Amino acid sequence: MGRARSRGTGTFFPAETPASDPAPIPPPLRIPRDHAMDPVSIAPDGYRDLRDHLAWGDAGRRRIVLVAGEDAVRFVDGFCTASLAGLALGSGTEAFFPDARGQVQLWATILRMADGLWIDADPPLDGDGEGWSLAAHLDRYHIRERLEIVDASDRFATLFLAGPAARAWLQREASLPVGSAEDLPGREALPQSLIAPQYGRLADVAAGILPGQCAGIPAAILQGEWLGPGSFLVVVPHDDATRLVDRWRGEGIVEASAAALEAVRREEGRPAPCDVPPRALPQEFGRDGAAISFTKGCYLGQETVARLDALGHVNRRFVGIVTAADVSAGPAAGAGATVTIRGAQEAVGTITSAGSSPRLGEWLGLGLMRTQALAAGVELEVAGVPARWVELPLSRGASGGVG
Repeated sequence: MGRARSRGTGTFFPAETPASDPAPIPPPLRIPRDHAMDPVSIAPDGYRDLRDHLAWGDAGRRRIVLVAGEDAVRFVDGFCTASLAGLALGSGTEAFFPDARGQVQLWATILRMADGLWIDADPPLDGDGEGWSLAAHLDRYHIRERLEIVDASDRFATLFLAGPAARAWLQREASLPVGSAEDLPGREALPQSLIAPQYGRLADVAAGILPGQCAGIPAAILQGEWLGPGSFLVVVPHDDATRLVDRWRGEGIVEASAAALEAVRREEGRPAPCDVPPRALPQEFGRDGAAISFTKGCYLGQETVARLDALGHVNRRFVGIVTAADVSAGPAAGAGATVTIRGAQEAVGTITSAGSSPRLGEWLGLGLMRTQALAAGVELEVAGVPARWVELPLSRGASGGVG
């Protein structure tokens, strides 16, 4: 029997219009802390609200690239690993943007709108946008295609709204169609835009005109998995961000600290830019079903991706590394603690981001590890401290090594 192949991206229908009386926002679950005296397991401010109820957080200066025009979908499809041609209006997908050698330049969420594509990605490592530019990368290859490429990263403020009660709040306060809880896509589903096809055009967004409202404030609302399934990115004009934050605070919605946002990101296994070192390959991140199509037409870097698919395995995998002690990691790609085979001092990977995991009550680091080091019976350590590896997201539950 042949090896099962991921078909990559699929199609999601736009979210349905909610009923006139959406479900009330549930109260917090007030789950008690575990290991209350252990500083490693103390949850950062807002963590439990993100997990159990509702919280907002600063999403930073996200990269927002708009590609509008008749040829936009076909053009961008030639530079990313996902298949964009079949995306329904209002739906989206994850995708890697590789270089000609198939090495990852960017991991992003791509959303289909009536006149093109909205591309969202994490803030760059340098924080000021002076690093690798997707807009410049695409523009380099743009010759005669009927489209316009706009880097709108500086035009808007972006905020996260997440937690089990986030959808109910948006059903009540947003003027965009938000589906019922039953419509919420699962982990293997694609991210979904909440900008319905009849709302807004990229040409207007590029001019600073957003297609809907959130609590009476001009906004675009995107649904994705930034902080786990069912989290939302609220995009508003810079001058209106304070008004929206004041509204949330006035309703008692907790602000999640940067540490809480990072803790959830790590537990969900979402690689940040610091987790994507030079020469990383798309399949190493274990997101084939969500971000890679093995049946689409040609695109930049496809030869390497196809070769790895034919080989049937990768030499490195993106996993979590768990220790009972602090594992420090530098802010730049490739910097951080080295993971070794216990007793042999043989380096098998590098921790690229790390911090406490309230869910585990231990420290959790992320990084690309050599696949052979993840075999049963292999004992790992970090700076002399016994370690074990875990599948990401943590909900998968598989692990190895010595705890």
